[in-house]
Amino acid sequence: MENFGNPLESQASLNEAGEMEVTIAKKYSTAEAGVYKSYMSMCASDDKMFANTAGMGDKETYSACAVQYGKMRAMMMDDSKGELTEKQKNLPPALQEKIVEKMKKESKYKEEEK
Repeated sequence: MENFGNPLESQASLNEAGEMEVTIAKKYSTAEAGVYKSYMSMCASDDKMFANTAGMGDKETYSACAVQYGKMRAMMMDDSKGELTEKQKNLPPALQEKIVEKMKKESKYKEEEK
């Protein structure tokens, strides 16, 4: 279970003429997609890292990890100070790197002065 592509979201609406418009788009920005993929890969490979997925099949594991990602997303995407928060510093190093990479792509990362 290694193909964690950026999930799609769909939206449908009716206009005044009764015509339906359907929009399908990627759920996460290009910058966040790397964080999502890294998170999902770690969650699926370790039964207890972010969600207890022991004994679950691929679909159930993916679902449980996706729900947990939704709960942790705000904390992981917090780039208000331009550096990792204390909570983000407790995440696995590979995920920290992806969060920093996301901040850099969005020009929100504050390089530490030496």
